[in-house]
Amino acid sequence: MGGTLDTAGQQRAAGSGSTAQRGWRRLDGRIIWVVVLGGAGIALVTLAVMWWREAPWWLQAPVPVPVLAVIGYEALRWMKTRYRLTAEHIEVKTGLLVRRHRSIPRQRVRSVDVMAHPLQRVLGLATVQVGTGHRVGSAKAAVLSLNALSRADAEALRAALVRRAGEGEQETIARFDRRWLRFGPMSFATPLLGLSAVGAVYETLDILGYDPDGVLIPALLDWLGRADLLAVVAIGAPALLLVGAAVALGWYVETWWDFRLVREPHGGLRASRGLFIARSATLEEERLHGVEIAEPLLLRVGGGAYTYAVATGAGGAEEEASTFNTSALLPPAPIGESHRVAAEVLCEEENPARAAGLIPHPRQAWARRVRWALLAAVLAGGVPAALGVWLWPALVHAGWVVALVTCGAGLLFAWDAYRNLGHRLTDRYLVTRHGSLKRRTIALRRDSVIGWTVTQWAWHRRSTLCRVTATTAGGRSAYHMKDVLMSEGLVVVDEAAPGLLTPFLSGRRREARDS
Repeated sequence: MGGTLDTAGQQRAAGSGSTAQRGWRRLDGRIIWVVVLGGAGIALVTLAVMWWREAPWWLQAPVPVPVLAVIGYEALRWMKTRYRLTAEHIEVKTGLLVRRHRSIPRQRVRSVDVMAHPLQRVLGLATVQVGTGHRVGSAKAAVLSLNALSRADAEALRAALVRRAGEGEQETIARFDRRWLRFGPMSFATPLLGLSAVGAVYETLDILGYDPDGVLIPALLDWLGRADLLAVVAIGAPALLLVGAAVALGWYVETWWDFRLVREPHGGLRASRGLFIARSATLEEERLHGVEIAEPLLLRVGGGAYTYAVATGAGGAEEEASTFNTSALLPPAPIGESHRVAAEVLCEEENPARAAGLIPHPRQAWARRVRWALLAAVLAGGVPAALGVWLWPALVHAGWVVALVTCGAGLLFAWDAYRNLGHRLTDRYLVTRHGSLKRRTIALRRDSVIGWTVTQWAWHRRSTLCRVTATTAGGRSAYHMKDVLMSEGLVVVDEAAPGLLTPFLSGRRREARDS
């Protein structure tokens, strides 16, 4: 799915694009075989489990019925779906009971993604998703999906939609490095994945008829009653983490294997990846507004980071955890590599988002975080202590222990969050950094900012702090400078957009003079 198109492939793409412009085209008929093979596999597994559990024949007989219904629906959908690419639009007609005709102007196309799961790859098919960056309504409204085209037609359509004037060969910016595999298990999800693996084993045993509730669970509880609890925890917790780490590593390999980020001659950034499910996302550089370096706590301790594009039509906050985030420019990788790739993407000698030179935020921001940490400790310890007074005295002791632990952890996180605060305004970029559990450093192009918001809550006013928000058309849309002095925040906005705040600043000076 990734890589370059050879000369013959480019000619075929151009020819296919010309054919598409002459009239309506159907999806590839092999999509029905994908449904047939997938449905047959599910039906066979279901029948095998039912046979193993000695289910009666009258329960096994209806199993193929829903599979046949899905195959029939897919055949009708294939017959009723047409698409075409004209000089101005990409259009799709689809629907059985309710017919829909979607038409998207080609200048509104922000990203083109090509994806193929294992069955599609075997049959030479791929799904094309055309993103418009429109965020009103559901996420589906922002994407036009064609499931599925032949691999050649998918590449031709992608090339036709993102092609701009340009010559030369594509430039490889980054490739997958196997040494990055060490970052796979560095996630807070690792223990949860270990528990999920245990749950999956339990469900599998239950499906196969081994009755874990009646046999396995009682035996396990009986063994725990006779075993040394400290030894069980000392052995069980690392084992659970080891299982979770193995699952997380497997997820990392499937998601990011064979990653490659290239700059195409027409000015598009294309990221391809995936072991079993091949994914390819193309972003236009002219829609790029900046970059974001995200460092979750465990990944930061290990010296790693994510790298995202701030671009119109790219993934926002709701897509950040998705395995097919169109804004991902690099897998979890060393922080130095993240900064290098960010600089390459922005065509700068050095990534503007580097922490050096950031202006630290005032001590009032530290005091505010300390107050929140102490409040969390009081609430966490006060609830069990209050219940202990009325119900069980032992809860009182549990309350002060919880309060002490929460206070210590809260103060550490408060200090880390305060140290991570910073901002800087350069000739071309607004750089801002914040966060503890996930530290984010964003370099946003100043000419991409379409609006500014200065927010001051009631609990901010006494400390004269505020939050300055830069609004842009890409990424998460709003990027914040948190807990900055009101005077400093207004200076940043006035320098970034001269004259914008003049009426407000004049009003504030007039009010101060009158008072």
